[in-house]
Amino acid sequence: MHPAPSVIAFTTLSGLGFGLLAFLGLGLPPVTGWVSFVFFFLAYALAVGGLLASVAHLANPKNAIKAFSQWRSSWLSREGIAAVAALSVMAVYAIALIFFDTYLRLVGVLGALLCLTTVFTTSMIYTQLKTVPRWNMWTTPPIFMLHCLGGGALLAGQPRMAAVLLAILGALMVWAWIKGDEKGRAGSTLETATGLGRIGKVRLLEPPHSGENYLLKEMAYQVGRKHAL
Repeated sequence: MHPAPSVIAFTTLSGLGFGLLAFLGLGLPPVTGWVSFVFFFLAYALAVGGLLASVAHLANPKNAIKAFSQWRSSWLSREGIAAVAALSVMAVYAIALIFFDTYLRLVGVLGALLCLTTVFTTSMIYTQLKTVPRWNMWTTPPIFMLHCLGGGALLAGQPRMAAVLLAILGALMVWAWIKGDEKGRAGSTLETATGLGRIGKVRLLEPPHSGENYLLKEMAYQVGRKHAL
């Protein structure tokens, strides 16, 4: 597995940022005024910085806005919507806390839930990828959530809670690596790819690219020759 650096930065930073925001929404640590401003600044810098890093591994970053319209079928779209909702709700909570020394507890709880929902939707983007066996496991969402909560607790000054959560995260990651390696070695066959293995051996009727097609015309004959020149 060689994920793009932007994927690593995205999942790590945004998880920490939304985790810290979730704890701030629950009143941990109990800060107000400009002290809370520092915490919120750090949380937003991590969360927004991670989200911006995610755009780097899109083929066409200008089309990122279109992802919001596919919420019925796309976890990426659901993540975008949840992230905007979480950051917006937490902004209201932060403004009241920083400038008015007021805890809007219901708003904070709602914002915390939206932050955790955002991280869950992020985890599901990777969990659904059957082409990456080590991600296509039930352990992926818990790992994301434990990273979010454990890292958030550490940044929020809750060392005991962070120690417990991060210890569970470490144990689960080791187990997931072992099982993921076993699953990765299992590989994929024509039977598993087509889902027809239950009725017998699958063979190709004819090889791909046996005639003219889009890939040959556009990629090989046009784009490939353009790059060769």
